[in-house]
Amino acid sequence: MTNLRNYRNSRRSVLKAMTAGLAGLAGCSSVLQGDESDSTSEQKTTFHIGTPWNPDSLDPLVKGWMFRKLNIIEPLVIADYDASVKPGLASEWTTSDNKLTWEFTLQEDVSFHDGTPLTVDAVVSSLRRSFEADSLANLPVESISAKGERVVEIETSTPFAPLPAHLTRAPTSIVAEDSYDNDGDIKKPIGTGPFQFDSWTQGERITAVSNSSYRGQTPAIDTLVYESVPDEQTRVLKLENTELDMARALSGSTISTLEDREYLEPVDYAVPRSRYLVYDTTSSPFDDVKVRRAVMHAIDQEEIVGSVLNDLGPAAIGPFPPEVTDWANTDLEPYPYEPQTAEQLLAEAGWKATGNGRERDGETLEIGLWTYDARTLPLVSEVVQGQLSQVGFSVNLQVMDYSTIDERANSEEFDLVMWSNSLLWYSDPDRLADFVHSKDATMFSGYANDRVDTLLEEARRIPDANERKRRYDEVQSIVQRDVPIGWLTYVTNVVGMNAGIDGYEPLPTETCYHLENIEYDMEK
Repeated sequence: MTNLRNYRNSRRSVLKAMTAGLAGLAGCSSVLQGDESDSTSEQKTTFHIGTPWNPDSLDPLVKGWMFRKLNIIEPLVIADYDASVKPGLASEWTTSDNKLTWEFTLQEDVSFHDGTPLTVDAVVSSLRRSFEADSLANLPVESISAKGERVVEIETSTPFAPLPAHLTRAPTSIVAEDSYDNDGDIKKPIGTGPFQFDSWTQGERITAVSNSSYRGQTPAIDTLVYESVPDEQTRVLKLENTELDMARALSGSTISTLEDREYLEPVDYAVPRSRYLVYDTTSSPFDDVKVRRAVMHAIDQEEIVGSVLNDLGPAAIGPFPPEVTDWANTDLEPYPYEPQTAEQLLAEAGWKATGNGRERDGETLEIGLWTYDARTLPLVSEVVQGQLSQVGFSVNLQVMDYSTIDERANSEEFDLVMWSNSLLWYSDPDRLADFVHSKDATMFSGYANDRVDTLLEEARRIPDANERKRRYDEVQSIVQRDVPIGWLTYVTNVVGMNAGIDGYEPLPTETCYHLENIEYDMEK
């Protein structure tokens, strides 16, 4: 565990030991090299982090986001704290006059964890594998080649302004040639980050160790253990027991529990992630925009934030939270909670009140609401179910597996899905195409709007940020009017951690934990 428990003379360590002892719980023992009685023995720190996610692959193309979060692997470009892009393994980049050729200049004196240098050939080889993968194959990348000793040249078939942002994505992280076995599969992710891969227990944990040869500051953590702890209450209990130093993806209801423990600290911060409703715009009743708007007016977002989310939201208006990114259209008009307006819209759509519901041409206004168990979605869905029933909807709520919803909603008619996702998991509003482009969208509303398609396609080709912003603002306005997706609340992340940790600054885009920056405050 952390050196808070390793420094035997620490006041904090004594307190923690007493707390664990009084609770009758078994904390982790100190990790010391050599004889503990020898004051000159080297003291090592082990940091345990618990998350809901399952480390079931070593391949950066499959679960690279885990290795990126731990900063084992690094891409050419990384996300900054204001959700913009900044240099990573590439120190700078340029585009040609016709915007079809990009040149990324590599940093000097960078080595992989196996000691081999970061060369332009290694980067080209790694990137080619990345862009041949399904997750990136839809991007207009034509070729990747070396230009001299330090420049990687990427050709695109069309001007593509979001390319640097896409290069922040974990699957584009650069790994050494010796990462692969003879079949070209990843046997060990050998990256360039401040932590280096050590071992993996499939489905349970990843262990990494400090990279003493890192070009920046050597991390204060010697060993980093990433554990899969799917149940939130178990994560909190393990944190209280000092079996974890950090527990992630907690709900707002855990904050008071953490605040009651002197040796723990909750950290909450806004992220560009939303809880939202996806309407099937191709089938009744949500093929009628009046019915979709009626739903939005029937939902009291503030009530959801207050009653379910412990006042951690806030209520969402558009896709991007303005406090996180400048790409948000701050002129969007919200759908105020107005049940009377919802009832009027339903009546205009032909759905007549019957006393205990609504009917149209003998059909009952009965809908299915699907969701999955994450980000408090089932509880939010229950509130939505109750609020919609007040204006005449009969709502059948089903909690299913994430992948089951994805498969069914993409292959059959549905009504309504409650979902949560990051709108900037790469730092560019081109991400909106995944939601509302008629052909490129991976979200399953069936929405098609020629003007939206045109704006999204133009914005990809335009290098000027202000011109791009104008187009994305219009996209957000049209989607707000048409409501193929109804934004309900933004997500505030809650992380519980050892109170003796200093220097932890959460990255809003959630792409990297940056645990290499933490320090320990011995006075806490």
